[in-house]
Amino acid sequence: MNKFTLLLKRLLLTIWFYVGFFGYVVIYGSLVLFISKIIKLFSNEEKANYYLRNVVSNFGMRAFKLMGIKVDVEKEFDLNTLENESYIIVANHQSLLDIPLIIGYVHPVGFIAKKELEKAPIISSYIKALGSVFIDRKNSSQAARALRELKKKLAEGKKLALFPEGTRTLDGKVKPFKRGSLMIPYRYGIKIVPVSINGTYQIIKKNDYYLTPHNVKVKIFTPVDPKKFENEEELRTYIYNLLASEVNEK
Repeated sequence: MNKFTLLLKRLLLTIWFYVGFFGYVVIYGSLVLFISKIIKLFSNEEKANYYLRNVVSNFGMRAFKLMGIKVDVEKEFDLNTLENESYIIVANHQSLLDIPLIIGYVHPVGFIAKKELEKAPIISSYIKALGSVFIDRKNSSQAARALRELKKKLAEGKKLALFPEGTRTLDGKVKPFKRGSLMIPYRYGIKIVPVSINGTYQIIKKNDYYLTPHNVKVKIFTPVDPKKFENEEELRTYIYNLLASEVNEK
């Protein structure tokens, strides 16, 4: 592929992405959230959540298909067998596309996220509706409330996801996890589902606004039981090595 053809493809993909974001996410997404609230008002919360998760999951998959991006999913384990259990998806973070990728190709979960993400337009409304918990590590009282909320959700069997690197990678490789980033699943004995993401970094990098066509690979590993580890650091190191071996070495 020559430079002109690549540039043209990047330009068309970028325009298509932003037009699609406005039409599909902003306009259609706002309608979906409104319908979900109506279902909750006139029926019950369970039906509203079921509707929302189905729509959001389909959105996550269609987003990549409409951009012409092939997503290859390798599964060591069928997550449907954990339908009635709580678990936390732990994934590496390459791009802003990782959230719709997990929602569409892994499971429509809420996220344990930094408080800053709560300010993201439209996207924050979606992930809030999925039961996300936003933690402000600079505010100890707010962080304590968020942890109590998180504990309650996990006790109810909710599924959540987190990015233990703390932010998106700058070179595509899995960076060392933040100290204590897996303390929640370790402390409460919640199963961890490691998920490696490879390829979204090449599509759109941090602080970049142009998209480049590139295939994506997702690998869903066998769940890990935190109770088998002596401490959080040992657990953190194990999960990091698992994801790094799939991403950094390939």
